[in-house]
Amino acid sequence: MTLDYVWKDVFRSARLGFSPKKIWVATKGLVYATAGYIILTYLSFMTSGWKIQEIWHEFRYIPFPFFQVNLTWYGWIIWAVAALWALFYYFITTTAISKITYEQLRGDEFYESKEAWRFAYKNWKGTFLSPIYLLLFISSLLLVAFVFGLVGRIPTVGQLLIGFSAIPIIAGAFFTVYLTVVLGVILISASSIVAATESDTFDTLFEGFSLLNDQTWRYILWEVILLITTFLGIVIFAWLLNYALSLTHWTIGLWAGPRNWWNIMWHNAHWYVHIPWLPVWIAKWVPTFFAPIEFISAGSETLATYPGATTTFGGFLLGFSFYAIIYIVLGYGVSTFTAGQTLIYTILVKIKDDKDLLEKEEQLFEPEVEEKEKEKEKEEEKEEEKEEEEKE
Repeated sequence: MTLDYVWKDVFRSARLGFSPKKIWVATKGLVYATAGYIILTYLSFMTSGWKIQEIWHEFRYIPFPFFQVNLTWYGWIIWAVAALWALFYYFITTTAISKITYEQLRGDEFYESKEAWRFAYKNWKGTFLSPIYLLLFISSLLLVAFVFGLVGRIPTVGQLLIGFSAIPIIAGAFFTVYLTVVLGVILISASSIVAATESDTFDTLFEGFSLLNDQTWRYILWEVILLITTFLGIVIFAWLLNYALSLTHWTIGLWAGPRNWWNIMWHNAHWYVHIPWLPVWIAKWVPTFFAPIEFISAGSETLATYPGATTTFGGFLLGFSFYAIIYIVLGYGVSTFTAGQTLIYTILVKIKDDKDLLEKEEQLFEPEVEEKEKEKEKEEEKEEEKEEEEKE
């Protein structure tokens, strides 16, 4: 693919993201991230006194502890590990997609997903540890601010010290805000940086600072364009799936017979897709892109009864397939957004550093390499002889 290295190239992310290979990688990564998160979060709830039946009835598959949920301190630690697991697989997945996109931009349309996964696991430090280190540094700055609060409690002297140090304190606060913005850039662009340059943690952080400082407005405006493109792509893709689900519901129900088993299975499948922490306006409107009726239950529905365990289990499997559809749609969104990040980083490096990351290095055969090495050795010998003659 030939790039013009302008803002219009960002719109190509929707086409680059619509790739079965990348959508499969994104969906697979989301499943890995969610599976580990679910297991560890269930464990955090259970160690905090919840019964597994209570967790299932309240949250179904994906518990979230921030709304009227009390966890013990060790429960919160387990949940933090679950969040780190999800973050880790976010970076692994986006790095794999970025690598596939980068190789595609360089002309390799057949770059395998297995190779992309290997690359992502090999270079996990450059992506996962970069925001972690930056977050730790921001936390240390906040800790210094807390210490100043303790100093201010010293009678008379403390207030004077705070007054004299006001300007450095405010400057430190502004620097903390700046680092928080850089943290956002790293979270968004670290995967594309590593995929294109194979950078380590320090180099990834450096590139994040460089993107924000050297190409501030381009970066911000192009990210907005990418967000709009990704959103429209998800809406159109989900809208098409909506018709596919409507067609499925109508065709199977047409000859389903008078026993109403299909409608009961369809109803029960919606019951399993229950996310109580999702905002009401999203749960009410956005899910209609996925299914002809409300896709995510508001919690008021109950499972319909039907004689026979097969219909009940069939509803469970159908609900599980609804989750699969959601993950495919989200996978397309992740694929599009990540491909767009790779485009943005590649173009901005060309603009700010005058370096084309898509240029392939000339590959030499072994005899040619040996000849070049011999030429270098001869040149070095000649230089040494000249130096000796000058000394004499």
